Amino acid sequence: MPLPKYLRTIVAFAFLLSTSITASSQTIIDQYDSTYTAGISARTLSGYSFYQTFTAGITGNLSRIDIGFFNYISGTGTIEVYENAGVNGNLLYSGQETLLCPSGGCMLQFPVSCNLVAGNTYTFHFTPGAGIPDPFGVQADFSNSYPGGELFLIDPSGTYPFNMDAVFATYMDSKLTGIDKPELNHNSFYTISASSIIMNENVNGELYALDGRKLKMEGLRSGIYLLRATSLGKEYLFKVCIR
Repeated sequence: MPLPKYLRTIVAFAFLLSTSITASSQTIIDQYDSTYTAGISARTLSGYSFYQTFTAGITGNLSRIDIGFFNYISGTGTIEVYENAGVNGNLLYSGQETLLCPSGGCMLQFPVSCNLVAGNTYTFHFTPGAGIPDPFGVQADFSNSYPGGELFLIDPSGTYPFNMDAVFATYMDSKLTGIDKPELNHNSFYTISASSIIMNENVNGELYALDGRKLKMEGLRSGIYLLRATSLGKEYLFKVCIR
């Protein structure tokens, strides 16, 4: 059974802890599919492109999308982000990037900037440009394991679902607070007493180990944990240090 979206976010966040948390960063990996089972050949001819739908797990600014490719690429490509599933919704972002994949197995980065709302459906759409080989290879997950969306092909005859997913990741500049501060005590949300975390009044919380396991909040060993707190309908993510 696929993991719930919120737990996928926690697991992915923990996996990329070394690169996603810095002293000045609040960029969080949100949605992703890292299951690379096979590839698909995409065309650069006029009218050909592909898109992946996804469901935002975090409210904030979408700042980057990574897409997997598996052959040599040196050229340009256009990335677009739309509201809802497909390319007929409100266009939130459009930009052209210079791309280089010197060999197979590249996760190419596309910087973007647009606001997303947790739980809503969105689409990123890739159109190949000058210099992209025909055909070019897109990494795909044939097991269709990502529950929040699907990969689609556009060609001159129409739009077709693949019943699979692209290998991708989305990154959010989240409105969640506290993520870059391993604090012992965050008074507005929780307190730490000995080896236990105590949520403040009107705040609910869930605690996770860095490998994604959900934990009880008492009797904790020394270490760093991820605390997801909800207060007044808003969600917050904290890195908590137990000494």
